[in-house]
Amino acid sequence: MQIEIRGNHFILLTQRAIFWEETQTLLIGDIHLGKITHFRKEGIAVPPNAIENNFKRLNELVQTTGATRIIFLGDLFHAQYNAEWDLFKTWRTAHHYIEMLIVIGNHDILPVSLFLEADLEVHLNDFEEGDFIFTHHPKVEAISEKFIFAGHVHPIFTTYGKGRQSVRLPCFVIDNHQAIVPSFGVFTGGFQMEVVKDRKIYITTETKVFSVC
Repeated sequence: MQIEIRGNHFILLTQRAIFWEETQTLLIGDIHLGKITHFRKEGIAVPPNAIENNFKRLNELVQTTGATRIIFLGDLFHAQYNAEWDLFKTWRTAHHYIEMLIVIGNHDILPVSLFLEADLEVHLNDFEEGDFIFTHHPKVEAISEKFIFAGHVHPIFTTYGKGRQSVRLPCFVIDNHQAIVPSFGVFTGGFQMEVVKDRKIYITTETKVFSVC
């Protein structure tokens, strides 16, 4: 699913990320690496293959888009240091040819030095480029005529069938001044989004992204 914003073209991907064609950049929000390992240490039953799922989809994104840059929109790592950070460092080393930067999110509590050691360009606040602002927390108001890309919310949308059955799916939320990307990570929960004026919602399954309003 391709959309156009400020004369630029963005592809909404089934892996719950956005590809900015003009700059060959992937926009990824809220992976929350480390959360699954943290849960398992606390005795919460989370399948260990969920960790593999995150890296599998990251690899798919890199391979299918040919991205030369990744912007992480915060909450790359969920908790205190654990073994998933080592997995990420190994993955990052394997993709050393890709420029990567992170806008720090509220769950990114690892020392900044660890992000730098992993060859990530770190932005403690917003990152701006051209007509766009990349941030973690969505903005309530527009900023200086720029368009905003944000994460944090983990947006989902509920669809209903004829038999009153329902399903909650991750979604991309596009307002006049801002786009909110779905949470990339597995087991991150979600916040129900509502249909409002001038808002477009695109839900994603494993195989297709499509508009619901």
